[in-house]
Amino acid sequence: MSKKCKIIVCSIIIVVIGFILYAIYGLMLYFGVFAPRFVLKGDSHIVIEAKQEYIDEGVKAVYRGKDLSDEVTINNHIDIHKVGTYKVEYSWDKYQKRITRIVEVKDTKAPNIELKGEAKVRVFENGSYEEKGYQASDDVDGNLTSVVEVKNNIDFTKKGVYEISYTVADKSGNKQKVTREVEVCADPTNIRLQYAHDAYDNAMEEWWFVKSVDHQRTTAAMDESLLKTYDAYFQGNDEKVIYLTFDEGGSDITYIKEIAEVLNKHDVKATFFLTRNYIRMEKEFMKELVAAGHLIANHTWHHYDMTTLANEQRIDDFVLEITETEKTYMEVVGEPMKKIFRFPKGGGSERALKIMQDLGYRTYYWSHAYYDFGGDVAKEDTLKTLMDHYHNGAIYLLHPSNKGNYEAMDDFITQMKDLGYRFDTVDAIGN
Repeated sequence: MSKKCKIIVCSIIIVVIGFILYAIYGLMLYFGVFAPRFVLKGDSHIVIEAKQEYIDEGVKAVYRGKDLSDEVTINNHIDIHKVGTYKVEYSWDKYQKRITRIVEVKDTKAPNIELKGEAKVRVFENGSYEEKGYQASDDVDGNLTSVVEVKNNIDFTKKGVYEISYTVADKSGNKQKVTREVEVCADPTNIRLQYAHDAYDNAMEEWWFVKSVDHQRTTAAMDESLLKTYDAYFQGNDEKVIYLTFDEGGSDITYIKEIAEVLNKHDVKATFFLTRNYIRMEKEFMKELVAAGHLIANHTWHHYDMTTLANEQRIDDFVLEITETEKTYMEVVGEPMKKIFRFPKGGGSERALKIMQDLGYRTYYWSHAYYDFGGDVAKEDTLKTLMDHYHNGAIYLLHPSNKGNYEAMDDFITQMKDLGYRFDTVDAIGN
């Protein structure tokens, strides 16, 4: 080997040995062979979210190869519920070592605002809006309801969609904003009908029909063609469809909710002719019916004989019986009521039909009913009359106050579906 090569080899060996010695020295320092080693685990400055659990990573205390971390005293005064900058102090008194970690507690989460009532509301022209309220809270600052800023730009003189904004900021400057949509609608009770109806007969005749025989379509108090001139119907088209309708004026005893459960179980939609007071008393149930796809129709405000109001002197009272119900429905459900109507007790006249038509309504009677409003009828008797008289396009009038209607409903729907019939709401008739 040449002298030059020997020099290169020796140089490499010296470098390698030096590196090894340096590594050994580093390891000895790390394990505290020469002097105590006292260092933080993790970062010396950390940031956590308020109310976030703080988990201390601790320190490494080593001397002569032994882990002596259990000799270290930790002073931790962090309040995770309060924004601020804190110190965690570590003391190794045996070797007079001190070390500090900075912990910064910050609040970066926006407060929360919950609106009471609906996020979308309908009100009426020249009316007023009643604030349902709100609740604002923050994880750190607690209840902030009192500092919510509310901005309301509703113009009750003009129909349109408006916005109420609710804004709140916490002490750290985090902001939250939510809005409520308010639609100003035309007030249906402002409608005034120009009376010109004396030429129409106002003799009140309670509705009657001929019960179906052998499931044939039937006839009733007025001819179908005459009824149609007033947008009125008592049975649907000649097809395998049944229209279940329920009249409810607010009886003390009613199985209407139980009936609705049976209908929903079978995915059957029905029509509920309801009075204004019942709609107002059962707000949540009304929303449930609509959400399930049922039709809520107008059955007047007071369940009066409407022919007594079908004259020039009482025409405004007649209209209010209808429009007050519409208005209450809009207030409860949040959408316009479909213009579908049934006379209380089926008592109507040509004049009353014409007035309802002029108000934009379609009127619906029935092609089958039975004496179900005088007292409970046994399930078996109810089911028998329902099955004996079904026919294509049949409109059934039923009263939820009768327990037999509730008890028979499940079997009736099942049997009719087995016969190939479907169910629909009456607004499908006449479209």
